[in-house]
Amino acid sequence: MNIFSEKHLHLSKWTANTAVNDDTHFWITYTFTDGHGHVTRVGMQGVNNRTPLEINADELTDSGRWHMGWI
Repeated sequence: MNIFSEKHLHLSKWTANTAVNDDTHFWITYTFTDGHGHVTRVGMQGVNNRTPLEINADELTDSGRWHMGWI
């Protein structure tokens, strides 16, 4: 399980365990918050092909799918 701070999530780097749109390295370019200020969705961009990707923030806690940093 990945544990991260929501306030440091913007511009953080992530590695997908399986390629998404032929890319495994991403950085978070924007975040969506709910009415209480909790991050609900994140927008990511692939490093190699610049493809945008939007996922639920909860998916980042799954270490079977995502790793913090670029591996």
